[in-house]
Amino acid sequence: MKHLSYSLLAIGLIVSIFIGGARLSESADYTVRPEDKLRVQIYQIPELTNDYNVSSNGTITIPPIGEVAVAGLSVQEISAKISEQLIKAGISDKPGTTVTVLESRPIYVMGDVQKPGEYPYRPGLTALQAISLAGGYYRVTDPGLLRLERDAINISGELRNLTRRYYYLVARRARLTSELQLQTEPDFPAALTDRAAKDSALQQVVDQERSLLRIDVSALKHQLGSLERTRDLYEREIEAVAKQIEAGKTQTEVVGKELNVIKALYARGLTTVSRQSELERSHAQMQATEQGFQTLMLRARQNITQVEQKIFDLQEERRAKLSADLQQTRLELEETSNRIETNRRLMFEAQITAPVLVAGTGDVTDSHALVIVRTEDGRKTTLRADDRIELQPGDVLKVQRSYSVPPEINAASFRVPG
Repeated sequence: MKHLSYSLLAIGLIVSIFIGGARLSESADYTVRPEDKLRVQIYQIPELTNDYNVSSNGTITIPPIGEVAVAGLSVQEISAKISEQLIKAGISDKPGTTVTVLESRPIYVMGDVQKPGEYPYRPGLTALQAISLAGGYYRVTDPGLLRLERDAINISGELRNLTRRYYYLVARRARLTSELQLQTEPDFPAALTDRAAKDSALQQVVDQERSLLRIDVSALKHQLGSLERTRDLYEREIEAVAKQIEAGKTQTEVVGKELNVIKALYARGLTTVSRQSELERSHAQMQATEQGFQTLMLRARQNITQVEQKIFDLQEERRAKLSADLQQTRLELEETSNRIETNRRLMFEAQITAPVLVAGTGDVTDSHALVIVRTEDGRKTTLRADDRIELQPGDVLKVQRSYSVPPEINAASFRVPG
């Protein structure tokens, strides 16, 4: 059905070209060029009516009046110029002159078209109309080439998927590397950010990785902060208990001295046993209280050790998990880049076999490049064009299908650092 549409379009444009452009001189905008063929009719002098070829220097030669420069003039301007020269030469006082362009230099269509070759020119002929004259863009009919086209389409689809996966993995690798360093902003490669700016799906992945990094780093910092605050509380508790122990020691020393005095007095019969017993109980209680404070300090130090172990375990578990994820991502990147390279080689081989086919296989893009080779003043110039440009006589229109894979897909860019 697609082929039929191309054919109908080509037939319609060919009919319009030949119906609308049978006589070049009907176009008021057309200017005569070297190698055009003109018919000059002089009604008062019928024997001068003849067909003339425009020379390479842009002139025609009419015997009675000699050379007439016609290049760059319209047929009306040429008619008036011939009449004027006939009058000046005294050959006729009221010559009636008509100039018609019979033929102009043909145009040439080559490249990715059904029927490359030479085609007649008409004023206003566009590149698209010239392609239609040549049967439209090239279409595959050979069964072997059709199979090759299917293979090329499959390869291009695989390349697109692998390229997408490659950049997703690059985004993940950047996030994991930044998370290991507790950075809140991932260091994405320039190639990734440039591509994401043109690819909304990839930009969404980049944004998700950035958001995931911030969430993970924030959660880790919150956990670490909570543990560190707990450790600080235990350290302050140790400081407070140490002060209480120090104060208790002072009181214990005072009571101990007083007890020694009472014991001496009791030995001499100067005090009662109850007073000595009371001081002994106070001294023992103070020593017991100090032992309790020492136990509290020991327990607080044990708690600090446990908290520090939790901090260490949390950091090591996170580092081990991130390192494992990063290693896995690097392996997947290496595998993906190798598969991309393999598919690129297959695509390259297919391009050598049938480049016209491979060019039409997608992202690997299906597009046509039009180039016009034009000769002006004896010099050739090459112009890049679109299908709406108007051709000039003698133009060579080259129709080429472009084969393009994203420029980042090359062997060098897919070498993943270890």
